[in-house]
Amino acid sequence: MSRQADLQKIKDGFVQTQDILLALGDENRQSILVSLLEAGCDGMRVGQLTAQTHLSRPAVSHHLKILKEAQLVSIRKDGTKHYYAVQPNESFGIMQKTAAIIERLVEENEQND
Repeated sequence: MSRQADLQKIKDGFVQTQDILLALGDENRQSILVSLLEAGCDGMRVGQLTAQTHLSRPAVSHHLKILKEAQLVSIRKDGTKHYYAVQPNESFGIMQKTAAIIERLVEENEQND
């Protein structure tokens, strides 16, 4: 594959995953995602996340909204309780492929130096 084609795939990958990259760019949202991953499939409630991340309830709710809009988090309702969990997303595969192309190009550049 040509270098130009690789660069275009990288650009396309960035465009397709822009929402996720922006959502993951905040360390509080990263902390929330890690907490949700630790919780597993059952997910966590906002109160549990506030205790674990040491963020205020409004802050956790704000970050969860951004993660939900980026389709990184899903909500399961059980009566009046809401449980948040990490949602598998096809964009993770796109990010993985984009990162692999970048890694390959960097390795090629190092070999040519």
